[in-house]
Amino acid sequence: MSASHLLLDPRIIASTANAKLELGKARKHPANPLFVEEYFADPPKRWEARLDNVYPNVIYDREDGIFKCWYKSFIYDGLSNRTPLAQRPQQPYGETKREEGLLYAVSADGIRWEKPALGIIDFEGSSANNLVMRRATHGLHAGGVLKDGRDPDPARRYKFIHRNASAGGMATCFSADGLHWSQPLLWSEYDAVGDCHNNAIWSPELERYICITRGWSAGIRTVLRSESPDFVHWSMPVEILRGADFHDQIYSMPVCRYGDIFIGLPSVFHKGDEAASDWDTVDTELAISADSIHWGRICPGDALIPRGEGEYPDGACDCGCVYAAAPLVHDGAILIYYGGSNGPHNNWREGSLNLATLDIDRFAGYVPTAASGTATLESKALRLTSQRLTLNAELEPSGSIRAAILDEYGGAMRGFTLDDCLPIKQGGAQCDLRWRERDPTALAGQQVRLVFEFQQAKLYAINAVAVPASD
Repeated sequence: MSASHLLLDPRIIASTANAKLELGKARKHPANPLFVEEYFADPPKRWEARLDNVYPNVIYDREDGIFKCWYKSFIYDGLSNRTPLAQRPQQPYGETKREEGLLYAVSADGIRWEKPALGIIDFEGSSANNLVMRRATHGLHAGGVLKDGRDPDPARRYKFIHRNASAGGMATCFSADGLHWSQPLLWSEYDAVGDCHNNAIWSPELERYICITRGWSAGIRTVLRSESPDFVHWSMPVEILRGADFHDQIYSMPVCRYGDIFIGLPSVFHKGDEAASDWDTVDTELAISADSIHWGRICPGDALIPRGEGEYPDGACDCGCVYAAAPLVHDGAILIYYGGSNGPHNNWREGSLNLATLDIDRFAGYVPTAASGTATLESKALRLTSQRLTLNAELEPSGSIRAAILDEYGGAMRGFTLDDCLPIKQGGAQCDLRWRERDPTALAGQQVRLVFEFQQAKLYAINAVAVPASD
């Protein structure tokens, strides 16, 4: 069990008053865009005709000590190939003749990326490119890469799940190095529409791989879930999340395990109201699940990574669309790599790889509903561990937090009331909860409830607690 509990998790919240959830502050890296499509570069990478959604799959490979990224490009996109950048705003976009490829990049620091000439896949008579698959060789469309250190077969160390456009069904591939890939194995029993950023993770509790893919229902994109014991035989995909309407469709949702909760980053496609200012754009939001089956959106309608400002062609590199990869934790921060586009989804746009970061545990937190008001939050019964009791919180200059410890039934405990608490006046990842006369470590092993009273502050997570054994 994790010693840190995110307060966005409804399983540990008993009640709140005058409080609401608010997304954390994702910071875009000043080096963005980290890399861009280079069809018109000098020398040109002619296999990067249109990065489109990018669909980045980024890992930090501790074994090799480097960041690795697999990303999507249309290696041929007729109109993009024929139209110089300066001419694009003057003519409509509408290409249908395309071929997709999976490309590979590496980085020592996660900021400066290299696209190596791998010598693996032939493109226009040369293999001096960073292609590891293309539709002509593997039939791929829109896939996700997983490095699986638990698989005893070294030939299956890397796994790829995708919509196989050539065969017309969901499929998987395997690789020993993430570069040289097997031919696809089609799902033998079931299928999904899958024309999105398919992705998969391993669930140790279920002893199954979990695949997150796409479905369609009444013309609206939905999120589907399937599972497999071996990455070959998959269960029937079942819908786990959908948006509100045509203007709130979930295009894709990369997921990860974060402590004892699943984090999803749904890409929300706005396609219903053509008069809306965000029509034909894509925003990345936040969703959570305790079991990977039942999902809830956090602050729906609010972007975790806001799009940049401007319009095509002079707007920011991510002013049109933001497609995030699954979050990863590295060097004490949450890294969210994402594909950015500088134009609307169904029009001219050039794609790029970008990075946003969050502080640890700060996906979302509770704030007072009124800026100058006082809020309270009470947890459900939690068992204290022997570690020091801390709070991950952000405070404004005049902010304040007090806490009380109640018994498991909600009764007051001597020495642990709000009035006994030493107020927290400065925020941080480890804000010690202290009382004037009593030490909470003396309560180790007991089930208690925690109450927080706060002003001009944001509460993200509590530490040194564990869920009750009965949960």
